[in-house]
Amino acid sequence: MASERNRDEEHREAFEEVIGISQSCKDEINMIKNNDSDLEEFSLENVYAAPGDVDYFSDLAWELLGRYIADNDHLVNIDLSLCHLTDEKNSLLFKYLTKARSLTTLNIANNNVGLNGIQSMLPLLKNAQSLTELNI
Repeated sequence: MASERNRDEEHREAFEEVIGISQSCKDEINMIKNNDSDLEEFSLENVYAAPGDVDYFSDLAWELLGRYIADNDHLVNIDLSLCHLTDEKNSLLFKYLTKARSLTTLNIANNNVGLNGIQSMLPLLKNAQSLTELNI
């Protein structure tokens, strides 16, 4: 029970209590967290995310997003292009994102990800058998 409370506290700290993250972005992240079958595509770059949402993402937010995606059975397409990803943020995102059962497309293009950031993706690339398109 204590670990569940800690997870809820982490989520509130990373997303719910952050004023700069739009409600639509928070709603979609909650859908990912809750493994909602209605959400198959997630984009922080498209119309669903207000400009600047990612500017308010803490290290904890990137890490939790990776955990949520890894535990989701319905996400097919993820677009994180133009999200100001760096090697450090990419490493946080992929720390727990070592599997993704339904993911077919991952776009992290137009970010500042170098060799270290790409290396952090290797466990996912080895384990995501349904991944057919990767845009870096």
